[in-house]
Amino acid sequence: MRSILVSTLILSGLLFSSSALAQTGTVASLTAEQARGKTIFENKGNCTSCHRIKGVGARTGPDLSEVGARRPEQLQTKLINPDAEINAANRPYRVVLKDGTVVNGRLLNLDTFTVQLIDDKENLRSFVKTDVRSYAFVDKSPMPSYKDKLSDQEISDVVAYLSSLRPPPGQGRGGRGAAGAAPGGAPLAAPPAAGRGPATPATVDHPN
Repeated sequence: MRSILVSTLILSGLLFSSSALAQTGTVASLTAEQARGKTIFENKGNCTSCHRIKGVGARTGPDLSEVGARRPEQLQTKLINPDAEINAANRPYRVVLKDGTVVNGRLLNLDTFTVQLIDDKENLRSFVKTDVRSYAFVDKSPMPSYKDKLSDQEISDVVAYLSSLRPPPGQGRGGRGAAGAAPGGAPLAAPPAAGRGPATPATVDHPN
């Protein structure tokens, strides 16, 4: 009986370890530079407070599980100057209620009558347009610049780590890291493009 119990515990531990590695990846599979970048990403950079990688981390920022589809120079620019390039699907969005309350987040859907977003506390929110004062995209990225927070070598290490997060073969640049993802990994519908959105404009100020 004891040997059966021990075997069961060992098997359970192996299954747990396999599951964890499948989610987070193995450090052994990374180069020294990429491993340093992963450590900086998860600790000093505090990047998991906003971003998810393979199911680990927060959902307020874009899912970076396949962000390696982007060029290294794009990733470096994003770390140093987040406002330089904001993917249309990941543009920050702001809703102002009639009592002045401001709700920041990422737009999930905008239709004729409602605005749906995931707020900066990871809550799914839906607002009836006639019940809010204004709703609009925000030009500045909520992501901080790491220009003065990380050294050049540390930024290089983080870029190396992010570049290792590649989409599955054949998927190309359409991965979640490029387009963003909804909670749970479901793909998001991109915000309406200019000139093709609903009759109600994306930025509205209600007089009442």
